[in-house]
Amino acid sequence: MNEFKRCMRVFTHSPFQVRLMLLNMLCDWVSGKPEQGEEPKP
Repeated sequence: MNEFKRCMRVFTHSPFQVRLMLLNMLCDWVSGKPEQGEEPKP
């Protein structure tokens, strides 16, 4: 749970562009992981 809190703290204090980039990465990972066959990027 601490990891999640830390991620949220970083996310809420990051600039808008960084938030957009992270959201895009997350959406790509969630929507594309079964078909793509790629390893999730840490």
